[in-house]
Amino acid sequence: MKIGGGKPPDKPDAIQFQRVNKNKETERAGDVGRETIADKVNVSLKAREITEIMGSVKSIPDFRADKVAEIKSLVDSGKYVADPDKIAGKMIDEVI
Repeated sequence: MKIGGGKPPDKPDAIQFQRVNKNKETERAGDVGRETIADKVNVSLKAREITEIMGSVKSIPDFRADKVAEIKSLVDSGKYVADPDKIAGKMIDEVI
């Protein structure tokens, strides 16, 4: 059985890697004929935007401390009334 999908694309959508000759002259006299080669990464505008958005999303807290404090005070005072039908409906919505 042979599994294959062809070769990967030549240029990825977000990042493309290139080999660049930084300095064709030798750095030391003993390295005659060697070129200095470095990797260069070009990041597309779309990748930069995604990185910026992800940074913004990471700065958002996982929970709202003000809401937690409000509900906790209601529970402690005995004034919090849970609606079982509403809770069950939300649980079902999350599963579906």
